Amino acid sequence: MTGRERVEALLGGSPVDRPPFGPAVYEHKAALIGETPSRLARDADLLEAAAAREIEIYDADLVTVGCDVYNVEAEALGCAVRFYDSNDVPSIETRIVRPGEDVDKLRVPDPERDGRMPVFLEAGRRIAGFFGKERVIRGALSAPYSLAAELVGAEALLLAAMDDPGWVADLLAFAAETVKAYGRAFVERGLGVVLFDSHASPPLLSPRLYRQLVLPPTRTVVRYFRETLGVPLVPLILGGDTAPILNDILASGTNNVLCDFKADLAAFAGRLHDEPVLLRANLDPRFLLTASLPEISVRTREILETGRRHPRFVLGTGILPYDLPPENVIAVRSVLEN
Repeated sequence: MTGRERVEALLGGSPVDRPPFGPAVYEHKAALIGETPSRLARDADLLEAAAAREIEIYDADLVTVGCDVYNVEAEALGCAVRFYDSNDVPSIETRIVRPGEDVDKLRVPDPERDGRMPVFLEAGRRIAGFFGKERVIRGALSAPYSLAAELVGAEALLLAAMDDPGWVADLLAFAAETVKAYGRAFVERGLGVVLFDSHASPPLLSPRLYRQLVLPPTRTVVRYFRETLGVPLVPLILGGDTAPILNDILASGTNNVLCDFKADLAAFAGRLHDEPVLLRANLDPRFLLTASLPEISVRTREILETGRRHPRFVLGTGILPYDLPPENVIAVRSVLEN
């Protein structure tokens, strides 16, 4: 089976020869071609070359077009991004909104021309054209809350969520429209999408605030991609132990849930067993960086044994460090093959 066939079979409830593999390769893409993340994140040619190298080395079933994931929409809206000559990941340098300011002054960016959106869209178009028949290629998107956190600052947004939830709701509604516009541009180029929202993960945000403020705009975005645009797979990715908000994540309408390495995989597999969603489990990237190859193989087999209690299981990793030796990821891939 090809990677795409595996994913499509799982979505349809059919058996597969092995679980799909989706390592989280972002700044690590740059290392695979001897580049810095900052150069990679601004050059469609380098992004294309890095994705081709990622596929050649890791043969992943799910590939994401992204590098500094949470910066792209914020930059297109006016935030300044700091780039580095080192192997550091680009970061937001200036914010464009303060709590309480008029949200109506913000304008949804044009993905065809604003910031680096055109760079990732062009790279995505090429990568999907070359590799999309055999594997699932997705564009990386910030979910509404995480985008708002980059526009305002995470701490300032959290305080505003408690002091002025109405203003935060307005900002999240605007952020949702931005995410929809950028994601639609990926879909028009033949890609899928994947939503990242780790700013909303417990304990950074309480379950009550997640349910009241984050879930409504997130549900709007997920349903837009799944129902309006017909995207077959819309993952919602939050890191950390998301067990306290697992029911809310399901209520978003996503059909791909993450059990990060900090969470209880057996509990997730049991809770989600009868849900029509893919369950992805992540290997700890710090473990992958420091463990021996035999240790990596043993740990991968343990996760597979537990994860495959869920009938739609996907094996992944946390965000791979820039300098992770490729052979450590290949060791994970080899266990899947065997």
